[in-house]
Amino acid sequence: MDPKLKTVLTAMVVVVLTAIYVVGLFLLWDILNVEKSLDDLLATDLYAAEYSPDSSTSVSVTFDGKAVNETEESLLREFFVYWYAGLGAKKAEKIARFYTVQTSYELFDELALDYEVSLAQSCPMDLSFDSCSLTLNVRRRHAVPKTEKVEIDLELSGQINYRSMKAPAVIRGEMHSFVLNVSGKALRIEEHTTDRPSARFAGYGLDKVLAANRLSRNDLNYTFFPKYTAPALQMLREESAAAVLETPDRSLYPAAEYEYNRSAAANSAIKGFANSGAFGEYEENDANFLSRCLFESGIPMDSQGSVTDQWKWYDDEINTERKKTGCSRSWFDRTAFYRYIRDNEGFGLAACQTASGGGEIGDIVQLMYEGEPTAQFMITGIIADSRGSVMDYLVSNDKYASVSLKTLGCTDLRVLHIVGYNTANI
Repeated sequence: MDPKLKTVLTAMVVVVLTAIYVVGLFLLWDILNVEKSLDDLLATDLYAAEYSPDSSTSVSVTFDGKAVNETEESLLREFFVYWYAGLGAKKAEKIARFYTVQTSYELFDELALDYEVSLAQSCPMDLSFDSCSLTLNVRRRHAVPKTEKVEIDLELSGQINYRSMKAPAVIRGEMHSFVLNVSGKALRIEEHTTDRPSARFAGYGLDKVLAANRLSRNDLNYTFFPKYTAPALQMLREESAAAVLETPDRSLYPAAEYEYNRSAAANSAIKGFANSGAFGEYEENDANFLSRCLFESGIPMDSQGSVTDQWKWYDDEINTERKKTGCSRSWFDRTAFYRYIRDNEGFGLAACQTASGGGEIGDIVQLMYEGEPTAQFMITGIIADSRGSVMDYLVSNDKYASVSLKTLGCTDLRVLHIVGYNTANI
């Protein structure tokens, strides 16, 4: 090769490699600067000495169950006071101060709280409240060996005294799990998960946005999480605003020999059952609970037909093994209950699916996601406009009583209208 050409080629290679090296340094510098900026922001905002939940909302928190130490109790108390003070004022509060640095659980909790506040703001009735009382029943406390972490599972119960409602909304068994960690000298939250419906649907919304970008939550770190939570919140708000409760065609309702005692069923759903007795609990205990409410209202169990088209907890005797003469799947499974409602024509429940705005007190609402019911409630109150059009429902199940359906976060509903029951195979 010509020496001059070789020299030129060598120089070009050196220039290209140098350019790549310099560009790489600049990119690395930008990344480090972004992370440093985030760290600086967190250091400034996260550990503020003072915090000010809305002073117009009184939130009382008491502890029960397995003991937690004073520091853990203080952190969890302040967390729930802050959360519910924000809900009471219908104002989303930043909760970063309770978390360790750079945890995606903090950002997801802010998404869930922002979403629930926006639902309350758009609700047809005023869902601000002056006071609420909460009890945190600690079910499990586990200090993780060889770490400065502790895992705490608790059950939240209480009541919320809304300004626009005569009776309080009741929470009776909402589950929360925390991982607490000593960050520096302070105890902070590292992880938080809950079965709260609004948080679940906020998660579904985030997953939709991530799936559209061919991602999942496992693909994200703290730095890139906010890029997707903001559009997820916007999408959730738009879906909620577009949700309309449609008017039913009542001419399609089936006939029944005996009327349904709606008020008796609704009272059972609101008050709950002090003792579950032989009825037990299941994974989908909302379906089990509401089946019991229907039974307590006077609707007889249906032990006729094959095992797939019965609705009963027992036949001639209690049977906890779920054999053919024992509990039917439709008693405790949401999908099986819907199929029974849809297909039953003879003895037993007379019911049908109706439009989302066709629910009456005592009817069943299933919250749907991608064609599957994720929760089940009984309508125990109706919010209507001056023309009688349904704007919202108050709903109850095993974990909640008299809560606004709209604040649960679901925009896809399946409403099951209970007409009554038959005692003959008609």
